[in-house]
Amino acid sequence: MFRALLYLKNTALAFTSIMLLSINVLSQEINHKQAVILQYHHVSSLTPASTSIDPLQFIKHLDLIEQQGFQVLPLPHVLNNLKQDRSFKRKTLAITFDDGYLSIYENAFPELKKRNLPFTIFISPEAIDKKFGNSLSWQQLKEMQRGGATIANHSLAHKHLLATHNGESPTQWRQRIKRDIQTSQSRLKEALGVSNRLFAYPYGEFNQAIISLIKELGYTAFSQQSGPVSPSSDWQALPRFPASGIYARLDTLKVKLNSLAFEIISAAPTSQLLTFGEPAPTLGLRVNSEDVQYQQTQCFYMGAAIDTQVTELGADILIRAQLAGPLKAGRSRYNCTAPSLSQKRHYWYSMPFINQPINDVW
Repeated sequence: MFRALLYLKNTALAFTSIMLLSINVLSQEINHKQAVILQYHHVSSLTPASTSIDPLQFIKHLDLIEQQGFQVLPLPHVLNNLKQDRSFKRKTLAITFDDGYLSIYENAFPELKKRNLPFTIFISPEAIDKKFGNSLSWQQLKEMQRGGATIANHSLAHKHLLATHNGESPTQWRQRIKRDIQTSQSRLKEALGVSNRLFAYPYGEFNQAIISLIKELGYTAFSQQSGPVSPSSDWQALPRFPASGIYARLDTLKVKLNSLAFEIISAAPTSQLLTFGEPAPTLGLRVNSEDVQYQQTQCFYMGAAIDTQVTELGADILIRAQLAGPLKAGRSRYNCTAPSLSQKRHYWYSMPFINQPINDVW
């Protein structure tokens, strides 16, 4: 009798262990249907601090990525995988640079090449053609292509795309922006053979009209709000974690690297372009509640907690958040996080906002 009871006890323990292992494996599979994308600009100690990372700190970033067990894949590979709703075999990351600065070639490329890490550079061809002093050359870009770089479109001249010219109608504005993007793409094709349809918004600025245009032209586009990307992300406004300036610290980068993507059902408002001085918008984010410890959801603005309400809606939750008072001038964002039930990691979502300047002077 005793042996029988012992057998049943051991069987139950084994079954429990198998179930826990299965749950953990399932959780890992779910968490691998996402990727983190990092965004850099200058890799130098001699350039503007807000958009720069010291070369030694950049090396520490690469070391941390390796220590955290990430595979670094080409950005097109990452996007194709997510669009097909396929899981990655392990934690996945892509590295991107905006603006095509010379310091990328001088200080970042040698380290990335040494580690055989792919990366993407979003460039504005006009800066290269006019040989701006701190810009890459076409020859350097070709060399980096051979060393694992993807080159992509960052508009022709890196202007504020939302700005309108005097007397310009919405139709004329749209035609001008379309021509800018297509001219830039043609120059990339001519100089480097670029055929991908990847676009990064200059300054991270976009509105629904540009999103509509980008979608019509067949591009996947990136902004500068933070958070991981997943199959439920908006493919014309994908997030990237800024990793320069105040965002270059290793302790906060580690948290961001290991963040989780909410499964997004819907997000409001659909327009992030505001009139300066108007009341702050209310974020309405509906996500799948599985694995989300939603009672501890909190949204932030400029690093400070703001009023956040969470409502259960069947298998989903609705997160509502609003800053008391107007947003600051220029670009800003709401960030929302919630702990995972299965891991010591946090879900992360960010929505950007842009206050349109008075008299449209950007």
